[in-house]
Amino acid sequence: MKVLNFTIGISFLLCGCGELNQSSRNKEILNTSVKIERVVTLTSLSTDIVSKLSSKKLVAIPGSSLFKNNDEFVDLPRISQGRTPPNLEKIVSLKPDLVIGTKGFHDKILGRLKDINIQTVSYELSDWNSLENTINLISTKLGINNFGKSNELINTNLKECVIANEQDKKPSVVILASIKPILSPNSKSWAGNLLQRFGINSLTKDLDSKSEFRGYVNLSPEWLVKEDPDNLIIIQTRPKQYVDFEKSKPFSNLKAVKSDQVYRFNYYGLINAGSLESINSACLKLRKIF
Repeated sequence: MKVLNFTIGISFLLCGCGELNQSSRNKEILNTSVKIERVVTLTSLSTDIVSKLSSKKLVAIPGSSLFKNNDEFVDLPRISQGRTPPNLEKIVSLKPDLVIGTKGFHDKILGRLKDINIQTVSYELSDWNSLENTINLISTKLGINNFGKSNELINTNLKECVIANEQDKKPSVVILASIKPILSPNSKSWAGNLLQRFGINSLTKDLDSKSEFRGYVNLSPEWLVKEDPDNLIIIQTRPKQYVDFEKSKPFSNLKAVKSDQVYRFNYYGLINAGSLESINSACLKLRKIF
């Protein structure tokens, strides 16, 4: 079972090499002077942020389960679906003033758009500060040069996350982002940083990542049994995914299982930020548990 297949676009690495020639510099100058009226988003999070700041500027969005029951987006074309990459020709045909994607994952398509003089923005989400910076960046690109608007968005849509109830001597926890293999976030991941924000004692926060996913560590069953956390958080990508978890070994022998301190969390919000609403929901659930 591969929980993180469409997941953790968290090993984002951006490398920029070489010097801009004069033509490229001219394009950059031209781009920065364009008033942004038509925006294409390549991620669910950037879609949500733009919709909250200036929804009428959205002209296309990615396909996402987060938008299935959202009437606000029902008439907007989808430029990607599932694991399929964004459709370059479709994006160009929409004549956007700005295309927003993530560093690493969308580098190639953003580079091609930039080559044909379409302005782009890329962001990387790894912690709370980078979320705030991303909101401010998008706000500025949309011509909303007012941090008050960004702060209002955060305080309104992420109110359960704004004031973290940090306390000392909280019970220990391990997040199981995947069962086979057993993967857990350390402090260099979005999930690990969110736990730190709430002062939650994650037993994997200081472990070095040797997995292919940056910010995530492979755990052995022996390590998990030895550490025996007070609480377990299991990440689900669909309802009732792990109905037999408490009966399976080695998990059935853990203190958290025996004391009924096992909690199911949605993949969106804690592992993949997804949207402002999913982040806020994850924060609310963490506050209630810890």
